[in-house]
Amino acid sequence: MSNTANLIDNSRPLDLICMGRVAVDFYAEQVHSSLEDAQSFRKYLGGCAGNTAVGTARLGLKSAMFSCIGTDDMGVYLRNTLEKEGVDTSLLRNTPEHLTALVLLGVNPPERFPLIFYRENCADMQILPSDANPEIFKNAKALLITGTGLSTPSMREATRQAVKVAKESGCAVIMDIDYRPVLWGLTDAGDGETRFVASEKVTREIQPFLAELDLIVGTEEEVQICAGKSVADSAETLESCLSAIRQQSSATVVLKRGADGCEVYSPDSAKPVSARSFKIEVLNVLGAGDAFMSGFLRGWLRNETMETCALYGNACGALVVTRHGCSPAAPSFAEIEHLIRHFDDAPNLALQPHQTFWPKMQQLHLRTELGHPQKEELLILAFDHRTQFEDSCCENDLPLDLIPTFKEEVYKGFQKVQESTKNKGLAILIDPEFGQTILNNSADANYVIGVPIEKAGAFPLSWLKDGSLYLQLLERPAGWFVKVLWHFHTQMSTEEKKVQLSQLRKLNEVCTALKRKLMIELIIPEDFPETVSSLGEAISEVYQAGISPFWWKITALDTEKEWQTMTATLDKYDPDVGVIILGKNAPIEQFKTWFSVARSTPHTCGFAIGRSIFWEAWEQFAEGKINKPEVSEMIAERYQQVIDIWHNI
Repeated sequence: MSNTANLIDNSRPLDLICMGRVAVDFYAEQVHSSLEDAQSFRKYLGGCAGNTAVGTARLGLKSAMFSCIGTDDMGVYLRNTLEKEGVDTSLLRNTPEHLTALVLLGVNPPERFPLIFYRENCADMQILPSDANPEIFKNAKALLITGTGLSTPSMREATRQAVKVAKESGCAVIMDIDYRPVLWGLTDAGDGETRFVASEKVTREIQPFLAELDLIVGTEEEVQICAGKSVADSAETLESCLSAIRQQSSATVVLKRGADGCEVYSPDSAKPVSARSFKIEVLNVLGAGDAFMSGFLRGWLRNETMETCALYGNACGALVVTRHGCSPAAPSFAEIEHLIRHFDDAPNLALQPHQTFWPKMQQLHLRTELGHPQKEELLILAFDHRTQFEDSCCENDLPLDLIPTFKEEVYKGFQKVQESTKNKGLAILIDPEFGQTILNNSADANYVIGVPIEKAGAFPLSWLKDGSLYLQLLERPAGWFVKVLWHFHTQMSTEEKKVQLSQLRKLNEVCTALKRKLMIELIIPEDFPETVSSLGEAISEVYQAGISPFWWKITALDTEKEWQTMTATLDKYDPDVGVIILGKNAPIEQFKTWFSVARSTPHTCGFAIGRSIFWEAWEQFAEGKINKPEVSEMIAERYQQVIDIWHNI
């Protein structure tokens, strides 16, 4: 076992309190470009402590963020992101007087990773000594502090108090040296890339904390600044650094060595412990150290051996260097297990995500970033129909303007249900052709929104708009899911199958790149039999083509045996995928049987019902038999009826 056995109180529900930097990272999307030439940026949660809070949470630990954020929109974004990741925010204070910190970062491998910190009197440096709540610390196993938290007098005081409370509360104390010379005022304000400047002042401020530490993690240069020794690449210098630290601390020291993994120096061991490293193509080194810390702590806080801690740390760091961003690149425990188990069989398996020759890792990581469908009930009122309305208007000589008017009443019916009940997971599926006004008014919606991407009635599959599919989805809010109605059968002609799969693969790649949830509505063409085997075979071909949707939207079958036979395909290819039941304009009473059958497997997590709810109302409205308020009342009643059937199964 590790030497943490006497440090960690395993009865405590909170594994780790992460104290320090949490900021918004703006990563240049143009890889191999200088930062000054970057044209667009991707927004992520960042900051050493923030990355570690997210990284440990993804690995199954219960972490808490101990910091401050502004009340600005970027602060709101950070809090929401942390909570979505499962991080406890009880110790995350809002400060209206300070702006949330920002960082601009560039990705120009193999050597250049420029970054500029915008942290002038920023929010996360406003932690107060009084913020260290003893009641929360008493429930925690460990406190993580960072070197940046010692770079100003006020933060040193706050960190000193946090360490005092931690020790009194029985918490282990960990330091990530996290040495950023620019944040100590040792370089030009815009030079965030420089990773080392010798400084007696920095050493002087760090060393008083050494005696209180149980674990110290840093690069060789960071260990040298901690020890106060000059920089030299030699075993003698490293030994003298460790000796200097040993004189003041009994902490375990973990030396990060980048591509070579790490070495763990325990006070009760004469030789360092190491674990295998993973030689991998580097896209971005930023955030790899925080990922390493997360992996190491997954083992350390679970009393694993030091070899296991090192292995987890090395695996996490290796995966993150292949990805864009810091916190979003952090892996789940399933990902690092998969890497460790299969790396020697396919050493290129974790190359940059756009290389799809090994889609399993990509599938696993997308689940990590977007969540698991089975945890997310989705009760969708689907009124994205277009051709049905257009055909009805044509047959009855009605103006097309009647369609958006009716859809707005359907939406009002949805709102009535949303406002009058405590149902969770309510959602709408609405098209931009006849429902754009609804979408325009949904910017701050507290329900889920899905929007189709396909051109209605088109075969083979084509898109709503001409031009770049990437730009079409980029312009949509990130929280909206993408629905595509997709016709397929394994007996279609070779050319038809090729085109359909090619278009679907293109959509899947764009959704993966933009982190959009994809729902595939699988429709068996009328000329082909829709059976248990036809559904399963079609789904198999999708996965074999390297396509992994977040949800399948399919028709429920009539018996549990049939349904379980079909969903066995999902168990084989993607146990975490969700299934949404479509309605096919069936009588509402039919859903009692269908829902019962569909919920016999864990994949089923919701429904998307449309015409069964609204079509009768449409016909009566089109004929002038009911007015607009009556439409919304009818929709609300029927939608709630379907919800009640779902909940009572």
